[in-house]
Amino acid sequence: MDHTEQEIAVVQEYERAKDVEVQDFVDDVLSGKDRLNFITVAFISEEAAKRIKTLTGKEVKGNRVVLDINAVRHIESRHGKNGKQDQSMSDTADIARMGYVIMNYDEITYNGETSFNHIDEEGKPAPMVQFSKRIDGTYYVVQTVSEVKSKRNYIVTAYIKKKQPSNP
Repeated sequence: MDHTEQEIAVVQEYERAKDVEVQDFVDDVLSGKDRLNFITVAFISEEAAKRIKTLTGKEVKGNRVVLDINAVRHIESRHGKNGKQDQSMSDTADIARMGYVIMNYDEITYNGETSFNHIDEEGKPAPMVQFSKRIDGTYYVVQTVSEVKSKRNYIVTAYIKKKQPSNP
C-alpha cells in the first residue's frame, strides 16, 4: 500500500507520541495492579472547545481529558487482545497514544449519544463526542462532555478502524 510523504510523517509522529505514564497506568489496570482511579491523557484545546460548544452547547475550554479504570477495562473488553468487537487496541501502546489523537485530531463529531455513567452540569447524562485522527487507518476516541465543576471529560472508548485498501 502506497503512502504519501505526509501520511508517513503522521504515522511516524503517532508512533513517537506514546505516553509512557498512560501505558503504565493501562498495563497496571489490566494486570490488576490498580494504583490510580484515572490518569490525565490530554487537555481540551481552545479550538476543540469551540467545536464541542458548537456541537453540544457545553463549555469545556481547558477541561482535562481523563482515562479511568472503567474505560481501560471497556477498551480491553471490546477492542483488546480478545475484544468482542475487534482487536484494534490489543497493543497498549496504542491506548497510550490517545492524547496525541485528542491534541491533533482531524475531526470532532457528535451524534446525539449520551453517557449513563457521567453527568453534565444539569445532572443529565453527559453528551459524548468523538475525536478522530487519520493514521494508518483512523483512530477514534469517544469522550464525555462532563461536569463543569470537575473540569474533566472522561474517555468512554477508543478504537482504530483499519485503512481500507483502494481499488486499482
